[in-house]
Amino acid sequence: MSPLIGITTSVNSRDYEVSNQSVVMLPSNYPSAVKNAGGIPLLLSECDDVDELLDCLDGLVISGGRDINPNLYGEAPHEKTVDFRDSQDKWEKSLIEGAIDREIPLLCICRGHQLLCVIRGGKLHQDLPTTKGFEEHGATGGEWSDHIVKIEKNSLTSELLGNEIIGNSGHHQGVYEAGDLKIVGRSLDGLIEAVELNEYPFLISTQWHPEMLKQNSIFEGLIQASMQ
Repeated sequence: MSPLIGITTSVNSRDYEVSNQSVVMLPSNYPSAVKNAGGIPLLLSECDDVDELLDCLDGLVISGGRDINPNLYGEAPHEKTVDFRDSQDKWEKSLIEGAIDREIPLLCICRGHQLLCVIRGGKLHQDLPTTKGFEEHGATGGEWSDHIVKIEKNSLTSELLGNEIIGNSGHHQGVYEAGDLKIVGRSLDGLIEAVELNEYPFLISTQWHPEMLKQNSIFEGLIQASMQ
């Protein structure tokens, strides 16, 4: 049977049927990437029954989205850190921790990458355009740009994508400490773009969006690991 892959969603305010409605959202390229790789995508919304939910899943994707509350890594919010949701942080933190306890195959993307690193003891640059050395890292505020990412040899990420890939940037925050995670990818300006967890069956975390760039092999790897 095809593995069941959970994908996290975000709650945002949109004009949908009525004005300023709270809407559960996810770009369609996430479930499309999972489906095309041979998995069954299941969109997840915030809930309290994390353990029961994880017991149903074969794999998990923590998707991109809004900022993370800096109190999770012991800092006050920067003036540009204005869009965070504590209930989402708490829910996704429980999902990641529960998935790791169960050794569920895990793919973390953009916001998911940042949250994983924070959970494992890391910290974030809260606004790259105003952080020395990263002012030109990439586009933000709804714009996108591409850049080179160097991937470490002998990593799971390099096995799937190679030692140099094109990543994309639409984020204004970035990881500067990765806690106990293994750093396996950096952009040319030194930003931490990919991490893994030593001796974990399948955990890949990327700052860029492989689902947007059609880097299908990373999803195929997730599906294969979820079938074991």
